[in-house]
Amino acid sequence: MNSFSPAHIFCYICIVVVFFCGLFFGNQELVYIKPISSLALIWIYIENRGRVGLLYPLIIIIIMVNDVLVLSDFDRFFEYIGILLPLYYFLCSYLLLPYISFKDIKYKEIFSPSVLIGATLVLYLTFSIFNMTMPSFEDSIGYGVIIVISLFYFLGCCFIIYLRNRYTYSYYLLIAGSGCILVNALVPIQELYYNNLVFEAVIYTTDIVAMLFYLKFLINAKPIEETENSRFI
Repeated sequence: MNSFSPAHIFCYICIVVVFFCGLFFGNQELVYIKPISSLALIWIYIENRGRVGLLYPLIIIIIMVNDVLVLSDFDRFFEYIGILLPLYYFLCSYLLLPYISFKDIKYKEIFSPSVLIGATLVLYLTFSIFNMTMPSFEDSIGYGVIIVISLFYFLGCCFIIYLRNRYTYSYYLLIAGSGCILVNALVPIQELYYNNLVFEAVIYTTDIVAMLFYLKFLINAKPIEETENSRFI
């Protein structure tokens, strides 16, 4: 994959534009700019569609609609967001299933101290924010629970593939998963309690970067054994 193809360059430009739009303007401008960055990912997909599942364009359409709802009125459209966002994460996870294998799994890899500490911190952060924001959505708490479940399912897929290290570029998923954690942690705070332009710039730029690295993994990933064998041919 050419990381400097016209589609990639357009995506990089979109990332910069979204950052400065978030930094100096706000939701009223981002609601138009952010979906365009998602179209850049569609362009990259079209260039490499033979390596990515046919569901990917649907995934991008879902997140584009979700972005419009979040940036338009997060509080008012939360129930719709609570349907679209889990659908997005479950479909993203579905495209990762062919890369997941529990064969010959070493549980010390999964339950190592570093992984357990990281997982504990993520759980603490998630439920702290959940408890803080849910009073604003007492009638929609079920949607919040579904969002958390779908997010953790996606993160589980990403980190299992990364920890097993059976595919090249698995660290792309670590970047994508970490970006999703940051975005989902900051969006409720930004939209409900602490409207800050720096937060806004970081949130929506990180979101595009996470989506880009997820797509780059789907395009570039190859079994490591196959790659190593090809060196000796």
